[in-house]
Amino acid sequence: MSAFRELKDHIDTISIVNTHCHKLPEKPGFPDGLKELAEHSYLGWCHRTWDGTKEAAAEFVRGLKHNSYFFWIEKSLQKLLNTDQRLNEETYPWFEKKLKEFSGSMTSDDEFLRDVCHYDKIILDGYWEPGTDLGNPDLYTPAYRINQFLFGYQTDTVDDNGNNPFLVYGWPKEMSFEQYLDQIEKMIREKMAQGCVALKSSLPYDRSIHFTERSYEEAKKGYQNKEAAQKDITAFQDYIYFHICKIAAKYDIPFQNHTGLGKLEGSNAMLLKEVIGKNPKTRFVLFHGSFPWTDDALALIHNYSNVYADLCWMPGISTSTAVYFLKQLLETGKADAITWGCDSWTVIESYGAYLAGRYAVAKALSEMIDDEFMTLSEGKELTENIFRENAKRIYHI
Repeated sequence: MSAFRELKDHIDTISIVNTHCHKLPEKPGFPDGLKELAEHSYLGWCHRTWDGTKEAAAEFVRGLKHNSYFFWIEKSLQKLLNTDQRLNEETYPWFEKKLKEFSGSMTSDDEFLRDVCHYDKIILDGYWEPGTDLGNPDLYTPAYRINQFLFGYQTDTVDDNGNNPFLVYGWPKEMSFEQYLDQIEKMIREKMAQGCVALKSSLPYDRSIHFTERSYEEAKKGYQNKEAAQKDITAFQDYIYFHICKIAAKYDIPFQNHTGLGKLEGSNAMLLKEVIGKNPKTRFVLFHGSFPWTDDALALIHNYSNVYADLCWMPGISTSTAVYFLKQLLETGKADAITWGCDSWTVIESYGAYLAGRYAVAKALSEMIDDEFMTLSEGKELTENIFRENAKRIYHI
């Protein structure tokens, strides 16, 4: 048996700690067909529409059949529906019918994620309700999304998900800047007491992640000031991000950071260099390898002991890039600082993400075994570290 096959089979035996997921609240019969699946997966990012007609299906597949998002969704459906058929304009009515039957027969999303995806724990980023565990703390361990705190410079400004702490928590509008800072720390403490094991920034969907150290006086000018210029608001936001970094260090809670893509401009992980360097006790977890600027993520992980790599989303964006990135990580970085998460909304996409992650890790490690960088035994140990043990240590779960 090849090393690649042995590693894939070994990964199937691991009780996985999934470090990043957006699993939506359970809804009977969801997703109700291919269109709803596409709309609630990364296929929705592919600039194609699916209206149920044969013509639309042909166009959809013609443009995407070699796309990684499409490939792993298709693989997930093939395995779950027990077929070798490819999804195309001729077979889509069959897939549509079988997917509806599959969704209608689902008794529990959580059982599926445990039994089929082998997830022992899932760190959930429920951005619609920051800090939620979906009512199942045995499976879901929350990450607490902090974007909204950078948008409290006015009581009615909101982040990319429509959140603002004054609106979400009903904070008094006359709160002073000092009280605002104290309240952020109080909320983080409360969420940790409720089970949160990580903070999470998805700020590249809101603004640049180029955070510069600011003074208290500079930041205060941007707080609750209707006359504030954009530079004052930026100073406020930079200060708040640094403030959150200090809180993360104080309570030794990892700080997960979306890097790459987002709004593209301002999402490169290298823009975090100043804040990483000035907060050496904060543990920064870089998501997505800063794709497409993967070399910059590798450089930060190499140079700073407080930077970790999470492979979430990467195998779905570009499987070959994920394979190459993992090999580079092991060659230049730290094997004990690598984790994996599905980064998906539905159980079908989560299973596809698992298949993609399993493939990418097994492929990268088997190539390194063939090149005599490691033994098969070491490769198996690394799969256990990437899919479980590193996460347990980093997040104390």
